Amino acid sequence: MKKLLIFDLDGTLADTLPTLTESMNSVLAEFSFPLVDDDHICRSIGNGMLMLCRRCIPAEFYNNEEVYLPFQEKYKEAYARNYLDIDEPYAGLIEVIAELKGRGYGIAALSNKPHRYMVDIVEKLFGKGTFAEIRGMIDGIPAKPDPTSFLDIAAKLGYTHENTIMIGDSEPDLNVSQNAEAECISVTWGYRTREQMTAAGAKTIIDHPHELLEILK
Repeated sequence: MKKLLIFDLDGTLADTLPTLTESMNSVLAEFSFPLVDDDHICRSIGNGMLMLCRRCIPAEFYNNEEVYLPFQEKYKEAYARNYLDIDEPYAGLIEVIAELKGRGYGIAALSNKPHRYMVDIVEKLFGKGTFAEIRGMIDGIPAKPDPTSFLDIAAKLGYTHENTIMIGDSEPDLNVSQNAEAECISVTWGYRTREQMTAAGAKTIIDHPHELLEILK
């Protein structure tokens, strides 16, 4: 039986930084807070929308719910206006995923992005039906690196943790695989370097989507 491949979205399937930065800066400006650049957003994503907002407001408001909770609501509104402003996935991924499906691999996606946005983005970039399951953040279900959603996707599609691989560019992707006692393939074309992922404990690291075809025979 071939394995199930669960892909992260941000920094793995597509470069979503421009939409995140644009949305964040529009709200920071509204609150008269200093703006942030792509590098700041890159360091701040991966643990969900609330944590992103807390990491972007000035430090003195980081633990102030009266500030960051209204700020988060404004950010949700801003992101809802432009989250689909992504033209294409990373080069080579459409062809690689099609080939992997042809080889019999299961294909799914898991992100800490809100579920509705996650589904819309993945289906826009890859078409409906390409992914057997697309899962974003759902109320009541903990975010990555908690393994709940990872294991639920695997079980729903008829796999176990032993024949499921997480593919992602950052520490939460590596950590969710560790927590699920599953394999992980870390990628460097997203928002973390090979050095960062090695330091985090990654064992398998690739630099281009086509390397998946070599690893996954």
